[in-house]
Amino acid sequence: MNHKDDRAFVRQFTGVIVAFMVLTVVLIFVARAMHPETETTQSPARAAIAAERIAPVGAVRSGESGAAALAEAQAAMAAAVVAPAEPAEVNGESVYNGLCMACHGAGVSGAPIPGTDQMAARLTEKGLDMLVTNAINGINAMPARGGNPALTDEQIRAAVEFMIQ
Repeated sequence: MNHKDDRAFVRQFTGVIVAFMVLTVVLIFVARAMHPETETTQSPARAAIAAERIAPVGAVRSGESGAAALAEAQAAMAAAVVAPAEPAEVNGESVYNGLCMACHGAGVSGAPIPGTDQMAARLTEKGLDMLVTNAINGINAMPARGGNPALTDEQIRAAVEFMIQ
């Protein structure tokens, strides 16, 4: 390449860059014409929510003010009374329909289907307590608590009792 070709390239490249810059400015003006900026008035409720979201979570305090703030926080925690959680409803049918039916309704991996002779045979062979123990701890392909660790022993027992009815 020679000096003449280099100048031609730089001239063309500069022209392309200038063309893209002009196109960008034109697109900006077109976009502003299509959607002009409007002044948004923010409602006080939205402003309060925004202020709450960006408020600092904590603060660093030292010396006497830090000790006073710590004592105040500890007193507030001690005064807070946590209400006991209400016990979950023990309804065997809802537990069965929500979890157990997925496998026991179709007999997946040999799971006994409620209301069949196979279920009755398992009940007479193992007894209710053993069936409940197997449901709590899991057996064969069945995971412990049917795969839901949040279920209580009472809910598992109610579901097993529902299945053997």
